[in-house]
Amino acid sequence: MSIQLNYQSKPNIASAMFKALVLPRKGFDAKVGLPDIQATWTNAKADKDALADYLNVLDLPQQDTLPILYPHVMAGAMHMHMLANKTFPIRLLGALHLKNRITQLKAIDVNAQFDIKSAMADFRLVAKGVEFDFSTDVYVDGEKVWYEVSTYFMAGRFGGKENPSSETSFELAALENPVAGKDWFVPANRGKVYAKITGDYNPIHTSKQLAKLFGFKRDIAHGFGVLAQGIETVAAIETAGGLDKALQVDVIFKGPVFLENTVTLKQNTEQDAQRFDMYCGKNEKPNICAAVLAV
Repeated sequence: MSIQLNYQSKPNIASAMFKALVLPRKGFDAKVGLPDIQATWTNAKADKDALADYLNVLDLPQQDTLPILYPHVMAGAMHMHMLANKTFPIRLLGALHLKNRITQLKAIDVNAQFDIKSAMADFRLVAKGVEFDFSTDVYVDGEKVWYEVSTYFMAGRFGGKENPSSETSFELAALENPVAGKDWFVPANRGKVYAKITGDYNPIHTSKQLAKLFGFKRDIAHGFGVLAQGIETVAAIETAGGLDKALQVDVIFKGPVFLENTVTLKQNTEQDAQRFDMYCGKNEKPNICAAVLAV
């Protein structure tokens, strides 16, 4: 049975977040797979105040087009309602946001109206659990201008150790001897401030005590906010040829970026000028690995 969620304005995220976090679930069964859940927000438009706050908090420049990650931010409430649907077998607290591949075919004007369409997509059995995907497409006047696949991971025994799926999600080549470049500080209130802008009030981002209950040493930054700052800091879009190009952003979230910590950006431009990693505090391993390239 196909489930279609339709919105004429930005869906309210609070009730969906509560359901996705706490309601019991059946659990994922590889033989059953994922339910067919789709969501559409027609005639969407960026809220000018929210966009201004987003740019200000992340120290991004104001321009005539939406930041390349912003359609994902706008679609977040739709994604949460899909996760909260009673047919979805996995509780949000059991899933980790693992990867994204974003393709922007044309930059989106800040005043544009567009349709956002999301759907549950593929899943893959891996040795330590299951990966599952959301797809999201953005259309301006019927033309697809932006799309992404968001990949989540759920740990567990689903048969992937014995019979892993033949297909795998993308990987990024490790940087050899990366050199530290610019860094920036993520303040203690960033989780609450970013949540107010985006609606993502997952308690791991907004409460040090609740984050500890969920296994973290303290509250953590929203990964997409850190990525947005990284893209700007390293001038990744300019390196890839600018907004006139069709662009692809690949990101793998390897570990949490904790609040009240310094993020350091590292690159090896001789190896790959389009790749960059972000490190949290004194962590010797990258927390977020990313690349921006023309396609």
